[in-house]
Amino acid sequence: MDTEPKPAAKTIQGNAFKHDSYKILMARYKKASQQDFFFEMLWILYAMFEDRTSAFLYYIGFVTEERRKVVGDKNIQKSIRGVLNLSEKANFDFDTLYGKTTTIKKAAKWLQNSTPADEYQKELKALLNRKAISSPEFLKCLDGIDYWRDKRNGLTHALFSVVSYETAKELKPLVEQGYQLARTLDNAVNALRKRSQQSSIREKFNLK
Repeated sequence: MDTEPKPAAKTIQGNAFKHDSYKILMARYKKASQQDFFFEMLWILYAMFEDRTSAFLYYIGFVTEERRKVVGDKNIQKSIRGVLNLSEKANFDFDTLYGKTTTIKKAAKWLQNSTPADEYQKELKALLNRKAISSPEFLKCLDGIDYWRDKRNGLTHALFSVVSYETAKELKPLVEQGYQLARTLDNAVNALRKRSQQSSIREKFNLK
């Protein structure tokens, strides 16, 4: 049974997508933390990861405004495939948290190791060249999110059996780890948002 939830078909649009929805999630998280509702906190953190990874891909110009499909014409898509090292027939995966973290990892590694092949990639490299993204800590954060997701999924499966004392002991440290990872990811998204206010890759290449 797959415990990784799919994003809703309708998402918040425009600049409100990021800022307002994240503020709402943080308010719910703080309320749950005051009562040690650890399972609720895990689900809120998962929603934060879904939200922030979608926002990241939006700001770097990979996905449409609905955050689920690749942007652009064939030339832009070809350029994105070059960044991600995807063949022409390979599918993009923007529907799952794993797919989104994998995509972001590939973009971050491309930033460190590749030379832009066209104007779109030049703009993308300039956009990604933020300290919050280009540092080794950011890749560690993405790896941490993948590990955290697997642990959270395991605990979700445990709900169908007796929740043991040992399982319960795992909840608080997993929540604490998830919170720190969410903050690191949020810092990266904020860096992209601020850069986009000065020069938006979406506007420059008319990405819808």
